[in-house]
Amino acid sequence: MSITKTYFAKFFTRKLAIKFVIPIFVVMLFVPSTISSFNAYGQVGARDCFAPLTTILDSSYQGPVVVDSYWVDQGTSTTSDTTSNPIKKEIGPGEGASVFAVVLNNRGALPLQSVTAFLNLPSGFKPTGESANPQLLEKFSQAAQAANNPAVGNYYGTVQPGTSFTVYFNINVLPTAKTGTFSTTLVANYNQQGVVGQSCTSALLNVPFVLPGKVILDASAGTTDIPPQTKSDISIIIENKGSADATGVIATIVNLGNTKGGTGSTGSGNSVVLSSSTTQLVNLGANTFNIGTIHAKSKSVISTTVYPSSSASGSTQEIQIQVSYQNGWGKLSNVFFNTGLVVAPNPPQSITLSYLGNETTPLITAGNLGTGSFAVSNNSNDTMSNVIISLVPQSTSVSIVGTSTWTIQNLQPGERQVLSTKVFAANSLINTPTSFTLTANYVSRGQSQSNSLTLGAFVVGSIKLQLYDLSVSSSGGTPGITGNLLNQGSTTGLFTTIQLAPSPLLDAIRTARIANFTSDQTQGGQGFQGQNAPGQGGSGFQGQNAPGQGGSGFQGQGGNRPRGSTQQFIGDLTPDSPIPFSIPIRGISSLQPGMYPIAFKVTYADDLKNSHTVILNGTVNIGRNLQSTNSVSQPSIFDQILSPSIIGAIIAIVAVAIFLTRRKRSKNKKLKLVAQGDNDIVSIFDSVKKKDES
Repeated sequence: MSITKTYFAKFFTRKLAIKFVIPIFVVMLFVPSTISSFNAYGQVGARDCFAPLTTILDSSYQGPVVVDSYWVDQGTSTTSDTTSNPIKKEIGPGEGASVFAVVLNNRGALPLQSVTAFLNLPSGFKPTGESANPQLLEKFSQAAQAANNPAVGNYYGTVQPGTSFTVYFNINVLPTAKTGTFSTTLVANYNQQGVVGQSCTSALLNVPFVLPGKVILDASAGTTDIPPQTKSDISIIIENKGSADATGVIATIVNLGNTKGGTGSTGSGNSVVLSSSTTQLVNLGANTFNIGTIHAKSKSVISTTVYPSSSASGSTQEIQIQVSYQNGWGKLSNVFFNTGLVVAPNPPQSITLSYLGNETTPLITAGNLGTGSFAVSNNSNDTMSNVIISLVPQSTSVSIVGTSTWTIQNLQPGERQVLSTKVFAANSLINTPTSFTLTANYVSRGQSQSNSLTLGAFVVGSIKLQLYDLSVSSSGGTPGITGNLLNQGSTTGLFTTIQLAPSPLLDAIRTARIANFTSDQTQGGQGFQGQNAPGQGGSGFQGQNAPGQGGSGFQGQGGNRPRGSTQQFIGDLTPDSPIPFSIPIRGISSLQPGMYPIAFKVTYADDLKNSHTVILNGTVNIGRNLQSTNSVSQPSIFDQILSPSIIGAIIAIVAVAIFLTRRKRSKNKKLKLVAQGDNDIVSIFDSVKKKDES
C-alpha cells in the first residue's frame, strides 16, 4: 500500500510537473522579456483590469483588433452605428484641436462592453478635450502613467462578435508636428460578456498614426492687363499652399469673360465654355491642362491665348478654373477658382480734334465771310485709315460756305493736319453764342471708331470807323479841327472817345511857333502869348527881354508841341450814324496855307466789353482866309491894358479927377468963410468968376 501510494505520489507529481510546472516555467522564460518591454501596460492591466495583458495577436486571440485610423470631423464617439466609417479629413501641422478616429473590430466570439482606450501620442501632438481633464485622468491614473503622452477614448456600447466600432481621441495638432506615418501603440481595456470571474481584459495594440497633411490650392492670374483687339498670351498660377502634395491635378477653364457667372461645368468638368455669352473675350488656346503633382508649398503655371473684342476695352473679365486633384488620403476632390484680368481701355482721345492754335472761344464776325480752322491729330501708336472729318453747324443762321467734309486716307501716329473752311453768320446772331459739331470716323486696329467734338463760337458784329469832312473852324476866337466820325460796321461801338494823335500837322505847328519865338527874342517888342503842346503841361508865364533892344516881353511857353483840348467822350457809335466832333488847336494860325496830314486816337469797346484803340488818319486844308483873318491877332485884355494909348487915357482921367477934386475943395473953403461973417458976397463971387474966366 505504501509502495502504491508512493508510486501514485510520484506519478501524480510527474503529471503535475508536466501539466502545470513545465508550462509555467516556459511562460516564465518568455514572459519576462515581454513584461519588461510593456511593464507599464502590464501594470495597467494588472491594477485596472486585474487581467493579463494580451500581446500576441494570433489565431487564438479573442479581443479587439485595429482595422483603420484617420482624422475625422466628428467630435464624439457614437454607439448607434458601429459599421459605417466617417469621412476622412485632411489634417496638417498647426491644425489645432482635431479628432483622431481608431476603428477596431471584435475578433472574439463574445460580445464586448465598455471599451476604454489609451493612445500614446507622438511628438508634436498633445491631448485635448476630455483627455486633458485632470479629474478624468485620475480615473485612469495608471494608464496615464503608463503612456508618455496619452489621449483617452471610450466606447460604452455592446460590440457583437465580428462587428467594428470606432473610438475617437481629441488631439491638439501643434505647429511642430510633422507629416507622415508614426508607429505608436494603443492599450484597450474591455469586458467580455459570459466570462465568469473576469472583470476586464487589456490588450496592447499597434496603431498606424498618420498625419497626412493638407492640400490648400489657390489660383490667380499671372497676367493682369491685356490690350483690347489684340491676341495676348495669359498665364494662370495654381499654387499649393498646404502641407500635403496634390496629385493627379487637372485644371480646366470652364468660364471665360462672363462676370455674371458662366455656363461651365459645376462638377464633372466635361462642359467647357470657350467664350463668354457676350463674346467680349475669346479663348484661342488650350482649355484643359494635365498638371500632375503640385508639391506642398509649390506652384504650377498654365498658359493660353485670348482675344478681347473692342467692346471689352476698359472692362474686367472673369476666368473660372476647375481643378481636380487627389488629397493627402488619395481622395479625388474638385475645387473651383475665380480669377480675372483687366482689358486696358483704348488710348484716350486717340484722334484729337481741336481749334487751330488751341483757341477756346473763337469769334465769328457776323455779315462777313470768315475762315474757320481746326486741327486733327493722331495721338495713338497705330495708323488710322479712312479718316472722314465732317463739320456741321448747329444753327440755321450759320452756313458752311466752303468745304464741310474731308477725307484723309492715312493718318500716321503723331501726325497732325490742319483743315480750313469758310463760315458765314447772319447779323441776327450778333452777341450770341453758336456751335459746330466736328466728327471724325476712322479705322484703327481693324475696327471702326469715331470721335466727336462740339466747337463753341461767339458771333460778334464789326466796327469800322471812318473820318469825314475834316476842316478848320474858329469857335470863341480859338481855331480847331472839326469833322464827323462814322461807324461803317454792323454793331455799336461803346464808350467811344477821341483825341489828337501825333501827326505832321502838330509837328508843323510846333516848328512854326519855335520860329516865331526866336524872332521875338531878336526884335524885342511886347507880346503876350501862351503856347501849349500835347502832353506837356499847362501854359507858362514869363517875361523876356531881347538883348540890346529894350522893351518888355511877356510870353508863356509850356512845351515844344501845340496841344488841343483834352480827350473828348463821344458815347456810342451806332452803325451808319455819323457823330460830329470839334477839337481846338492853338497856334494853327501860324501855319502856311496848304494840305496837312492829321491823326486821331479813337478808343471804343465791342459787344464783349473788350477795349480797342485805333488811329485814324486824314488831311485838313489850311486856307489863306484863315491866315489873313488871324494875322492881326486881337489883343487880349492884358495887351489892351498895357498899350500907350490906354496908359495916356488913364493918366488924363486921373489928372481931371485930381483937378476937379481940388476945385471942389476951394469952393467949399470960401463958402465956409461966408458962413463966418463975410458980408461982401458979391465981391466973393466976382473974384471967383474972374478966376474962372481967367
